[in-house]
Amino acid sequence: MNCLTQKLEINTIIPAIRKEFISILEKKGLNDSEIAIKLSITKAAVSQYKHKKRGKAIKFPNAIQAKIKKSAESIAKGKSANSEISKLINEMKKSRYICVVCKCKVC
Repeated sequence: MNCLTQKLEINTIIPAIRKEFISILEKKGLNDSEIAIKLSITKAAVSQYKHKKRGKAIKFPNAIQAKIKKSAESIAKGKSANSEISKLINEMKKSRYICVVCKCKVC
């Protein structure tokens, strides 16, 4: 079976990154409305991430978790969440972590 990285990104990686962003931004004192605006998602989506209905499929290793935290801090300061997510995904591809998540044995 071939690894469909776009499908993997949309269904697994992006929700997991957003879940981490929400956790970090909440610890920084942002409320659900502020987080929703910063991540360009709805308040209902924020609630679903917080209640583990979204983004629960993968656990990131410490090196990637540190990059996610740095990106979350950039988002808190006004950077685009989508550009930070894109940057993180590109870094995961370069480090081949995306292959660990994929488990397709093609990488």
